Amino acid sequence: MTPTISIIVPCYNQAHFLDEALQSVLEQTYSHWECIIVNDGSSDNTAEIANNWVKKDKRFRYVFQNNSGLSSSRNLGIENALGEFILPLDADDKISNQYLEDRKAHV
Repeated sequence: MTPTISIIVPCYNQAHFLDEALQSVLEQTYSHWECIIVNDGSSDNTAEIANNWVKKDKRFRYVFQNNSGLSSSRNLGIENALGEFILPLDADDKISNQYLEDRKAHV
């Protein structure tokens, strides 16, 4: 099934926040999403954490690019997105478990 919402999570050396952000995505009550984690050339363990999430749930995907900045990272995620709608989510942010469901109801 094609996801309705593509969540784009750019990450540059924020691995210490990434698990919490991605856990908030996994706990969504609305399930037709994909989450694209874009590693913007991090020197920390972002790749390891992202790959653990990819193994945990097939709706997570991982993309790497050499450090190019936040805008470039978001754009790369959007280029790889399959969803009808895009939700940018910073790696150090979380969303409530009904966030997607609440937003989808207003579309």
